[in-house]
Amino acid sequence: MRSRLLSVTAGSSPLENILQLSSAVVIIFEHSYFIYNKRRHLRDRQESGPSFYAALEQYTASPHAVAVREGVSAAVQAYEEAMKTAPAWMAKLRFKRSQEKQAKAQLIKTILEITLNHRLSRP
Repeated sequence: MRSRLLSVTAGSSPLENILQLSSAVVIIFEHSYFIYNKRRHLRDRQESGPSFYAALEQYTASPHAVAVREGVSAAVQAYEEAMKTAPAWMAKLRFKRSQEKQAKAQLIKTILEITLNHRLSRP
């Protein structure tokens, strides 16, 4: 499964891979719940496969997968650029720490927005 979700990101940084996989998993698990819940209420016995695999297939075939991958990649690149702006000798200064906190907060906010904006529609 991991290779299916990260197949396009072979040259990506570990941070980018983790954030892309995390975003995809959140989207897939949420959609999996809706599929499971729908099947349970409809007592649908014809579709007996696990709802997770159905959600995974729908996610990988959707344009959301590409949008999440590109959005996370751009967010991580912006974060990494923000972390490079101050010289190394400033690493222990309060300014550098404040800048790092702001960059991390912006990265988290951006990843959350990407994940929420690219959820799959309810079945």
